Amino acid sequence: MDYSFSMFLEERKNSGYKVIKRSINPVYRKLLSNKKRYLHLFGGAGSGKSVFAAQKMIIRLMTEEKHRILLIRKVARTIRHSQFSLLKALIFMGELGEKFKINEADLRITSLINGNEFISAGLDDREKLKSIFGITSIWVEEATELEYKDFSQLDLRLRGRSKNYKQIVLTYNPVNAHHWLNTKHFKDEFKFRTTFKDNKYIDEQYISVLKNLKEQDEEYYNIYALGEWGVLKNVIYRPFAVVNIFPAEYDEVIYGLDFGYNNQTALMEVNIKDKIFYLNELIYECGLTNSDLISRLKDLNIKRGSYIYCDSAEANRIEELKRAGFNVLQADKSVKDGIDYLKTCKIISNPDNTGINKEVLSYCYKQDKDGKLFDEPVKFNDHAMDAIRYAIYTHFKKRKEPKIRILQ
Repeated sequence: MDYSFSMFLEERKNSGYKVIKRSINPVYRKLLSNKKRYLHLFGGAGSGKSVFAAQKMIIRLMTEEKHRILLIRKVARTIRHSQFSLLKALIFMGELGEKFKINEADLRITSLINGNEFISAGLDDREKLKSIFGITSIWVEEATELEYKDFSQLDLRLRGRSKNYKQIVLTYNPVNAHHWLNTKHFKDEFKFRTTFKDNKYIDEQYISVLKNLKEQDEEYYNIYALGEWGVLKNVIYRPFAVVNIFPAEYDEVIYGLDFGYNNQTALMEVNIKDKIFYLNELIYECGLTNSDLISRLKDLNIKRGSYIYCDSAEANRIEELKRAGFNVLQADKSVKDGIDYLKTCKIISNPDNTGINKEVLSYCYKQDKDGKLFDEPVKFNDHAMDAIRYAIYTHFKKRKEPKIRILQ
């Protein structure tokens, strides 16, 4: 009887994970058997590296015993719309929903076949991280968000006896050649670089976006299309100051909204106190329809009279938001004037603003292959930057108040 039940479990497992295995991009298949402690999946945008990381994790969870795999990002809340969302999508695309229990509140996914589970934690919640035990592998998404001391602490968490090999999978774009991920080397590591050319599922429109980067800025193209380590030049803003504690009260609160679907929808809250701008990143995610966005705005309890400055090219979406009761206004999209104005302002971010803090470091002026510099930014990874500019520049320009000059 024991033998028959074991065979039954094995058949149930195999019928599921093979669906996922068949969909893996060919370039990654050899990495299913890679057992190095540190597996770096890095390269260009759209290369499918995060999808493969999720595929490998699901296959290991279904076919190996006694697993507790930790999903990690710098900020816990960003896991929901990245790793957790991707794992769920693959589970349901593989028609494996009945084999897993998905806990939306705790961002936990448990196998109903063998009890293995994915658990989630952010480095912003140290106490939760300390309480997690029995980790058998780790997946770090957007690993460039982590400082080396963060990584060292994670590395120490992956210890103890285990029936299976322990592995830390790191997925990231090589945005800065001086980053510790490029300069530090570990004894038992494997680094694997891919580009959009390795992803057989990528759509033609996104390929065009990536290829177009070459016409805008050679270094940008090398990093985000070719997946090569580099150092971005002509960065537009100095990094925003990042602090943990904001004022308890503000003189005024406004919002900037950049629409997206395949790209991120970015909703930024701009809190103003003594002519200093404090930023909160409320939404920064792909795949939101207008109905989804309206629902999220209601959940955020944004006051109906609050100014929300939006991309003026999206008139239909603006009208729909207005009919839902929100005070949405068309933003002034004067890019050069808006950027020049923001350069005079003191702008402060916080550690939770992962989209803002990442974009500001790569928001660059265009430069052609002959070194000619243009007064406009590269159109890529700029959704938070646009939303912030819409809010601050339009709000003060429309009110016809004198421009604020604040020394940094």
